[in-house]
Amino acid sequence: MFFDRFRAEIRRYADGVHELGDPAQPGAVDAAERRLGCKLPAELRELYRSWDGLRLFLGAFVIEPGAGLQPIDERFLVLGEALGVPIDLDGDGRLFERDELGDRVLVGSDVERWLHAVVAREGLMVDRDGEWKDVFESGDALEPEVARKRVRVSLKADPGSAEWRIEEAELAFDEGDDVRAEDALAEAVKADPAAGVAWELLGGLHRRARRFAEAEGSYASAARVTRDPVRRLERYAEAARAASEAGRPAEGYAEQARAASPPTLALWLTDATARLEEGDVDGAFNLASLLHAAHPTPTSESLLKRARTRHKLRVI
Repeated sequence: MFFDRFRAEIRRYADGVHELGDPAQPGAVDAAERRLGCKLPAELRELYRSWDGLRLFLGAFVIEPGAGLQPIDERFLVLGEALGVPIDLDGDGRLFERDELGDRVLVGSDVERWLHAVVAREGLMVDRDGEWKDVFESGDALEPEVARKRVRVSLKADPGSAEWRIEEAELAFDEGDDVRAEDALAEAVKADPAAGVAWELLGGLHRRARRFAEAEGSYASAARVTRDPVRRLERYAEAARAASEAGRPAEGYAEQARAASPPTLALWLTDATARLEEGDVDGAFNLASLLHAAHPTPTSESLLKRARTRHKLRVI
């Protein structure tokens, strides 16, 4: 039976921590499918037969009632939200987080696995009454072991989630383990080839290891999947820079970078110049090198030379 484990986990909490809707009325799921013009995944149909919508952990995680499902584009329905971030559902029953610029990353292989992961993760942070446990260091940072446990329980619940793999990679990077971080990101893009953030992080790791040809490919993959023109510019510029560093042709990436967001190139020139004048040598050098990779001109070349010189002098 679907959701047996979820039912058991939810019963551990006090009244009010979770709000579980009544079962959907007979025929309501069929009516929702007719309205939407598509079949809902079996797991979601079963969920609605038990609860017509959920609000978990004091409303932090929401699955909308069947009547509230709305299409956002030709492939996705808006299913709910997690900590204020929209959660979209595709035709295969997979759940994706959608950021403010419209890019998505796979967060759940299906709704049941996603719920298992959410309850396991949040259960490490709040008690049965929904109050925070003593799991934070100074500020809002989680204790390292709790952060690691959250990743472990997430991946146990849903090893096919790209989001939890990205979180695993970020923890590994913070701990200085680039190999483990790269392995986790490789699993993320295997699960979700359109996870642009994972491709971008992979590109950074490859470039850090001076594997420039691999960085080129990862940044190009990141650029191809984003909907945002400024992100596309940034990622194609990174691909162009990495291609040049690998001794490979870069003009194709540079052309795509320039086409993505021409006004941003002028902003980069202004920003890099200001950073150099304000003493942010590292920031100026990085931005100037990206600008020159995307749009090589005498002006960008002059700025890059100045930034490189200042960078070398700072190191000395």
